[in-house]
Amino acid sequence: MKKPFSPNTYIPKPTIPLFNIDELSVPEGKSKDEISFSDVPGLRVVVSRKSKTFMFRGVFNGKKISTTLGKYPEMSLDQAINIVLAFQNKLKMGINPIDEIKKIENIPTLAHFFYKVYLPLAKLNKKSWKDDVSRFKNHIEPTLGNIQLNQITSAMLSDLMLEIKTEDRANATVNRSRALLSSMFNVAFEREIIEQSPMTRVKKLVEQNQIERYLSDDELKRLMNVLANHHAHDIDNQIIVGIVEMLLLTGARKGEVLNLKWSDLDENNHLWKLNENKSGKPRIIQLNSQAQQIIRRMSRKYLYVFANPKTGLPFNDIRKTFQKILEAAQIENFRIHDLRHNFASMAVNNGCDIYVVQHLLGHASPTTTQRYAHLRQDTLRNASEMLAERINSARPNL
Repeated sequence: MKKPFSPNTYIPKPTIPLFNIDELSVPEGKSKDEISFSDVPGLRVVVSRKSKTFMFRGVFNGKKISTTLGKYPEMSLDQAINIVLAFQNKLKMGINPIDEIKKIENIPTLAHFFYKVYLPLAKLNKKSWKDDVSRFKNHIEPTLGNIQLNQITSAMLSDLMLEIKTEDRANATVNRSRALLSSMFNVAFEREIIEQSPMTRVKKLVEQNQIERYLSDDELKRLMNVLANHHAHDIDNQIIVGIVEMLLLTGARKGEVLNLKWSDLDENNHLWKLNENKSGKPRIIQLNSQAQQIIRRMSRKYLYVFANPKTGLPFNDIRKTFQKILEAAQIENFRIHDLRHNFASMAVNNGCDIYVVQHLLGHASPTTTQRYAHLRQDTLRNASEMLAERINSARPNL
């Protein structure tokens, strides 16, 4: 891509005859007059009874081109000369300087680009596009939304990352905003709106991704007791209880369970067909016998398996009932998504290969799965003892 023209580029000016532009006037009998400068080809001053306006006139590919530069005294003679000399330099390079200016003027602001270009693409390719909207509105738009893409620098973006971080947010939150901006500028680069992405020099923050919260054996027993006897704990929403059990037994994401439709199930083969997961790719979940029992308890009256009977649609929020379940089971500092972490940890601690766990969770990469696979101390201790026994078996009998 050719480098956009900048009227602020300094080019040495030739010596021009000194005169006072304030003294220029319209000759008698004329409404305006156009004055040229022999030492600065292309520069014109259009003088009328009310104003003095700088113009550029030139020839590009055999055709006359012209544009207004600005009015005097808002624009000085030196500024006008500098712009015209830059124009002449562009012409020598085979570039139409007027087209360059129009191109720069038409570069969208960050907000305009997000809503008109990036977001329509994201809706086609990202299931989590709503998260992008939230991040942009809350973290990015208030600071950089009204600035043209080509005017946003790496320093400005680094300052924004610090601004987000200083609001006591986690490194992961900052990095998600960074990733969004990086995607946006990559799209702008691909469309030749900018020469390069300023995000290449904005460093990613270190994230502490090791997940340590999972259910102990005692916590699991207490949770299962509450789920099995939920009425005794004044928990009457059997559907949400079923949702929690489904999350616990399948390792599926909350949104996947809430939006499960009867048409997604192959009940003869005990399969749950997800047409689109978080990464936008289809996958199949093998339904164990306990998950099948939960599904069979649900009403077939609605399109969704775990439908809210008041609306026939998925529940908007199950946190209140989930928290009530946790309180009854005396479990603290545990989130809904931790049920997925727990599923992965239990799979690994019970001998499942990381590759198998990866496919159970529907991850595209085993690296992602590794973050969830927490080995308990007793698992590590047993492995160490097993190795010690193997080594000891080779010890000679003395």
